[in-house]
Amino acid sequence: MIIRRADQEAVDRYPNVPRYPILNVELGSSNLHVGDLTFLPGSSVPYHYHDEGSEETQMMLAGELECWIDGSRTTVRAGDTVTAPPGIRHAFFNRTDKPARMITAFPRTLPETVHVDDPELQDVAEHPAIIRAGSRRSPFMAGIEGVDRIELSGDFSGAESTYTYMVEIQPGAAMPVHFHDHEVAIFIVNGPVVGVLGSAGGIVFETNDTAVAGPNERHGFANEGEAVARVIGIHHVINPPSTTLVD
Repeated sequence: MIIRRADQEAVDRYPNVPRYPILNVELGSSNLHVGDLTFLPGSSVPYHYHDEGSEETQMMLAGELECWIDGSRTTVRAGDTVTAPPGIRHAFFNRTDKPARMITAFPRTLPETVHVDDPELQDVAEHPAIIRAGSRRSPFMAGIEGVDRIELSGDFSGAESTYTYMVEIQPGAAMPVHFHDHEVAIFIVNGPVVGVLGSAGGIVFETNDTAVAGPNERHGFANEGEAVARVIGIHHVINPPSTTLVD
């Protein structure tokens, strides 16, 4: 399944926080609920939590937000990721004069959101639920040159049912064709990339497009451009999933 950003419209979930759906039950997912949010200056998502099974992963793509999580207050910036397990209260505020943007992901569809009163806050520099930009970088796979994996969330961030990462693909390099035993969403942060999805090859994915690979469905991406390409992988399993390469 391919979801083209050019075919979508943003809807404000909160005032001045337009959201594009990346993947949900209406778009054909049986598991993942993923969105692309932009926080315009002065906007916010108030203090809230999600119901059992609705762990949320929040991946910062641009800008800066004040983050409240579980009674702590800190700042998150592009490349940082915040994990909020079910029941953990969290909020975001754009106190700057520039937009901020994040991808939010749940490992199940139709999460429930419960808003709560503002807490007393403790200012902190770091929090166990926050993984800072680029702090968990490694080769995507042994023997594959020019492709790095930057882990964003997993049990190392307190996640219980979601694993996310960003893949950086250097010009001329390729993320090998492979498959998993579960559905995975791949969001193109910086493109274009040329992909394989299922039995189809040579598919051009532009920035902000999404590829959805079902269980055991082949997928892989090559960077034929002149700039670094970046894609986010979102899995509804915990920690690095079993990966099978395809010749």
